[in-house]
Parts: sequence; C-alpha cells; structure tokens
Amino acid sequence: MHLLENPIRSDQLLEKTFDIEHRFYASSAQPMTLKELMEFTKENGDQHLIDLYHDHSMGYAENAGSPDLRQEIATLYDASISAENIVIFPGAQTGMTITTQALLHTGDHAIIITPSYQSLEEGVRYAGGSVTRISLTPEDKWQVNVDAVKAAIQNNTKYLVFNDPHNPSGSLMSADTKKQLVALAEQHGILIFSDEVYRLLEINPAERSASIAEMTANGLALGTMAKPWGAGGACIGWIACQDLTIIEKLQKAQHLFAVCFSRPGEIQAMMVIRASDKIIERNMKIIRENLILLDEFFDEYEDLFEWVPPQAGGTGFVNFKGPLTADEFGAKLLEQGILVFPPYIFDCDEALKQYFRIGFSRRTMPAALIAFKKFVDEHRAQWRYRK
Repeated sequence: MHLLENPIRSDQLLEKTFDIEHRFYASSAQPMTLKELMEFTKENGDQHLIDLYHDHSMGYAENAGSPDLRQEIATLYDASISAENIVIFPGAQTGMTITTQALLHTGDHAIIITPSYQSLEEGVRYAGGSVTRISLTPEDKWQVNVDAVKAAIQNNTKYLVFNDPHNPSGSLMSADTKKQLVALAEQHGILIFSDEVYRLLEINPAERSASIAEMTANGLALGTMAKPWGAGGACIGWIACQDLTIIEKLQKAQHLFAVCFSRPGEIQAMMVIRASDKIIERNMKIIRENLILLDEFFDEYEDLFEWVPPQAGGTGFVNFKGPLTADEFGAKLLEQGILVFPPYIFDCDEALKQYFRIGFSRRTMPAALIAFKKFVDEHRAQWRYRK
C-alpha cells in the first residue's frame, strides 16, 4: 500500500472547511493562548519555565525528546513509567504512524476496534499488515466485545488497536474489559496500542481506569497536548511503554521520520503539564456546561436524534432518525455553515450509517447548537414530525 493511497478523510474535509462558521465537530479542548498559558505558569510558581522559554537554545532538541519533557510526561502515569519509557513525537498522528512502521512487518495481522480515527487503521496497512475490524455498537453502550476480539485472533496477529476514551462515542472502556484484553494479549504475544488522547477528560474522574502502559509491558499508550489541554499548537505527542526494547525501536524509527522537535513546543508542553489540574478544570467546566445544553436538546428532539451520553472526552456519536442518510444530513448542514463529522469519515459499518459525530469541548459549541437547532426546526415539517 502506498502512503497516499487512502487520504485521511477528516483532513480532506477540514481542508475544504477551514473558514466554516460553526465547528460542531471539534473534539480538542478549548485552545489556550500563549498569554493564558503564561498566566497559568506564573500562578503555578514556575517562573523558571517562563525564563527558559525566553532564553533557550535554538539548536536541535534531543531526538527522542528532551529529558526534562519526558520526565514531566512520566508524571502523568504511575511508577511503572519513567522518562526512559517515553518517546516524544511531533504530534499524535506521527506517533501512531511511526509506531506501526517500527513494530509491524508485511504479513502481520492487526485487530482494530472501530469506529475509530482513520490513521489507526491506515498505519497498519501502510506497514504491510492486514486488518480485522470489530465494530462497537450503541446497544452495548459502545463497549468492546472481548469474545469477538478473541475469535479474531490469528496465528499472525501482532497488534490490537483501540481508542479509550473512545472517539467518536465518548465511551470509556470498563476496567474489567481492559484486564481481559490485556490477558488475551499477553497469552498470544500481541501488542496493544491504546489511543488515549482524550484521557483526563472523564466526566466522572472516578471512572478513569489505568493507562494501558501501566497495565502491561505489551501496552503502548498514545498521548498528545491537543485534546485534554487545548495545546495542539505545541505539536507534542508521545508514546509511553514499559518495554525498553520497544522504546528503542520507536526511537530508531523516529530518527528516520521525525528527527527532533521544536524546543519552544517542548517548554510549552512542560508548562501545560505543570498547570494541568487548573487547565483541565477549566476545560471540564466548558464540557459539563455544554453537555447540559445537549441533554436538553436531545430530550426535546428525541423523535429525530438519540445518543448514549458520553462518559469522557469532547465527542458524541448521534443517531439521526430522519429520512436522510447521515452523510446527506451532514452535507445539508455544511451548506448552512455547520460542520459535523458524517459516518463516512469513520468508514462506519452499515449498522452505524445513520450516526454522525459532534464535538462539545469548546466555548463555540452553544452557538453551533443554536444554528443546528434552527436548521432542524426549518425541516421538521418535511421530515413528517408528529408530536
């Protein structure tokens, strides 16, 4: 498979809609300004990081990520993860793709839990691997069917990929399900790649389970500055893994594809992590306030829409019960300056063709919801709505 054989559908759509008025799809947290980050850093007593930001070397940063940043990221995990267990990448996208190049070979088989971010699957195919897709369902509250995963294991299965917290549904995998998947992986010598970019945005923090990197040496956890903290502009992502042999392979592959990073971005990332509690508190306030509005909307329009209320992150997967397909519905919304992610973005199975993704992690969501509601009200009659 050539790298460009299957362009990333979400990126293609976003390129065409860069100036759209209502980004009802947006999933990353409310973006911070540099001024806001500096204020958080001052409040946190980390003036030395501000000084470092204004007086750092313009030379190359270290290939695997500077030690001070890797040490800060390690604080997001338990004692099984230290600085040496972290590899930095220029964003999560690069990390997930380079990982497949480092660890998979032609003929390897992977199990992918879908719907999911397209790159999680395309990276496996680009590495020459084959894929078995296992779809989550709303009937199971978007929980993984462990028996289906077990049945999909082949002699050449090397990789199990899932997203937790889950995009697009906003579900959280139960701790018991994770333990069962870890047991399967260890039994069959399978690596687990867990896309954890929405971690720390749990509606109820008590429901947060351990990172896959904390649970097993077979686990690789993906993280990024973008989703929980709204600092995607720092362009910092990472992989955490207990197995130092795997870490060494990722470092070698990273040398070929990415080399090093922006030192200012690294310093910004350290500021973010040091002030994480305050930033997450701000972002969760936005999410919770937006969820109240969405709950009210879906109660009022239950004849046309339904969803399983999200448990984490800033996305929800909504079932449209009107006469249009969800792809057609998304196209109609786009004509009105409202962007949601239709099911084709996730290459959904037929059973999920009426689902589309919305985002509610930003302050702009209420205005998008008002525009969305206006569009729906204008078409209720032709959709034969009856009270």
